[in-house]
Amino acid sequence: MLANAAESGVIGFMVPGISLESSMKAALLSETRASVFAAAGIHPNEFDPDFPDDPADISEILLRPRVIAVGETGLDFYRDRVPEKLQIEGFKKHTRLAEAFGLTLIAHSRNAEREVLDVLGDDVAVPVIMHCFTGPDDIAQEAADRGYYIGFAGPLTFGGNRRLRDLAGSLPHDRILIETDAPYLSPEPLRGRRNEPSNVRYIADTISEIWDTDPGVTARILMKNSMEALQLGPTRRTDLVYKLYGNIYMNITGRCSNRCRFCIKDRTDGIGGYHLAHHGEPLEGRLESIIDSLSPRMGEELVFCGYGEPTMRPVLLKKLARSASGRGFSVRLNTNGTCLSWLSPSETVSLLEPFDTVSISLNASSREEYNTVCRPADGNAWDRLMEFLELAGRAASVRLTAVRYSGIEMESVKKLAKKLNLPLRIRG
Repeated sequence: MLANAAESGVIGFMVPGISLESSMKAALLSETRASVFAAAGIHPNEFDPDFPDDPADISEILLRPRVIAVGETGLDFYRDRVPEKLQIEGFKKHTRLAEAFGLTLIAHSRNAEREVLDVLGDDVAVPVIMHCFTGPDDIAQEAADRGYYIGFAGPLTFGGNRRLRDLAGSLPHDRILIETDAPYLSPEPLRGRRNEPSNVRYIADTISEIWDTDPGVTARILMKNSMEALQLGPTRRTDLVYKLYGNIYMNITGRCSNRCRFCIKDRTDGIGGYHLAHHGEPLEGRLESIIDSLSPRMGEELVFCGYGEPTMRPVLLKKLARSASGRGFSVRLNTNGTCLSWLSPSETVSLLEPFDTVSISLNASSREEYNTVCRPADGNAWDRLMEFLELAGRAASVRLTAVRYSGIEMESVKKLAKKLNLPLRIRG
């Protein structure tokens, strides 16, 4: 199926889930195919009236690196399998998770288009896709005016669907997406057969006819819309939370007081499939919402780090760590240990109070070596680091790390760690 799609010019796939099981399957598939991304969600028709599949359960799936959207979620009043009240509550929970994780929201709205817009309101903080839209014209226009994307599938190609084609022609080009909804809703001339991703070309051809544009021009517009809607390419969102080595990591800042020669962020925008580079400082509310969405069962530790130095946001760091500790997490701080350059000793002790463990980057055995390799903004950073080691030891379990790199005398670093009577982990 993927090969057929590639032959038709399809270079990427979004595979949404409709239940916990299918969402996990989609996530795992995305990790085995470079062209596949996944969404996690519980379809409104899949909720059990007793609500055992709480949408909060998808939050662990949302931590996986190639899950870039929440969905398929929304409302379906065409069937009466699930009470409307239950659907609305589930949709609201999905929306809150999408906003917390910064993920695109894929909204199903069958016979409930107005209700979907009412639930979403005017200030959703993430892109919204009105999936497989066949609803009223005025709803589509209102959604487009809000900045939502309108997804058209096979029904756009049906011979008797002039109204839907007129609608697609009336909407701003930059608000339109195309999709298949495979294995359902095969386009003309394949109605009645099992749908598959390669058939998206028929919807693209129909859009070209509606817009009266060259297929190549149409494809470029639709590709740009897709990348923006799913926050990929130049608009790639920053992962503020990610899971590696059995732990959950919070990426709370891109600022740092050092410019270490070995720093990974000077070489890549992320690790483990996650995009960690920041466009600006993450909002406090987003980070708080993420903490509220997580459970200690999801990881051994919750580690505060960042594609930078987390102690540069001390008030927020302490607030988040305290919240995580209160939720039952074992909480660790990863730091370069130079925060005494901007915090007093008493402020530093207070900052460390919520943490069970503090992991400190040593990376040198002397002031000269540290200044050469780590290039701190503060010329006295080495002294601040040595002072911090003593303070941290009073507040939490402390361990040291060092990165193998040219210019670091690792044997001397080992001797210093032994003298300090602290465990040392050598990386790289």
